[in-house]
Amino acid sequence: MLKKLIEFIRVNIFGFKAKPIKPNEILEKKILYKKIELTENLNDKLKIGQKGDVLEIINKDKVFAEFYDSKGKQIEYRNKLVFEVGIKQFKLKK
Repeated sequence: MLKKLIEFIRVNIFGFKAKPIKPNEILEKKILYKKIELTENLNDKLKIGQKGDVLEIINKDKVFAEFYDSKGKQIEYRNKLVFEVGIKQFKLKK
């Protein structure tokens, strides 16, 4: 809140240029390292409702994530531990 106030004063009172908003940074703050739950099946091991964590953002439509079974062990499928998931294929958990 304080940063927004300072930015408002800089731009409107002193006439400086506004800092550009980077969409990647906003997306990183929103979903990077957050808990997720699948809303679509990815393969025969990763079904709807599987829980995991976002590890890396590829672009605005895809992320890399890892998933865990009911005992908390990491799921491995075809010698892969990290899976590429579409943004619309999961929801964030609180």
